[in-house]
Amino acid sequence: MSATRTSIRVLLLCLVISHSAHAQIVVEDDGVSVSRGELEYIVSNWPSQMQRAAANDEGDRFELLNKVIMLEKMAAAADNLSPETEAYWQLLNKVLIVKRDFILDNFTTKLKIPDMSALAAERYETQKRKYAFVSEKRMSSHILFVCAPPCSAEDVSAEAQGVLDELEAGADFSDMVQAHSDDQSTAAKAGKVDRWITNGEREVPPRYSKALFQIESEGGYSELVGTKFGIHIIRYDGTEEERFLTYKEAKPLIVADLTAEYRKLSTLEFIAQFNITDDAFIDGDAMEKIFAPYKTADD
Repeated sequence: MSATRTSIRVLLLCLVISHSAHAQIVVEDDGVSVSRGELEYIVSNWPSQMQRAAANDEGDRFELLNKVIMLEKMAAAADNLSPETEAYWQLLNKVLIVKRDFILDNFTTKLKIPDMSALAAERYETQKRKYAFVSEKRMSSHILFVCAPPCSAEDVSAEAQGVLDELEAGADFSDMVQAHSDDQSTAAKAGKVDRWITNGEREVPPRYSKALFQIESEGGYSELVGTKFGIHIIRYDGTEEERFLTYKEAKPLIVADLTAEYRKLSTLEFIAQFNITDDAFIDGDAMEKIFAPYKTADD
């Protein structure tokens, strides 16, 4: 029994010493102070460059400590604002918002996400088209005719139509690209646009993708297509058929979606515990006086 009591006393003494060390004042100036625990935490969050500077050079250390004390003094000045002034209420409101955001961030950071595998497999089967459907994609090449002022749009259109007529009559596409295309990035690749395109995707001019998907067979050409870049002749080069992703391929997307849903619902449930309760006291007379200036004439 005596040995047990001795062990407990030693443990308590260690805790007291540890607490005292962290509560030890290590910097003090003009009524403000910084404890050892506070400074250790502040320094631990500095960039490594600042940590090394403070550790190796007393001049740099003094400058960095000055920044810490400066913050402490500004915080003390804020604490001394006169109550019932607008500045006081502005500060109080900002502090409340910071505390709210801190609590929410702390909750979401520590939130444990359960294994979503079983639910993801179920979601894959029940909402397969949403998560696993991949639209048809097409590859294309083009010849671009740019009409920069003071050019004649009518003349450029006539030139483009003439080239299209030659292509449909059997002219070599690569030769026509070299002779007529104003798109230097694709001209070096015989007009090839190095990307698969789905119908209606945002990154591609709508008229371009629509025209590409209206071409009936590979190797065929579109009619003249006008976009903000100029006038295009589009050739349909290849197809990647529509398909469904396997569960393994779709799982990361489904799990990410489920995780986002879980975080949102968990956060809403967490916030709900802070709602005003049925036992809250509300001064009705004060409410009437506070909101009276905002009432409309019809109320």
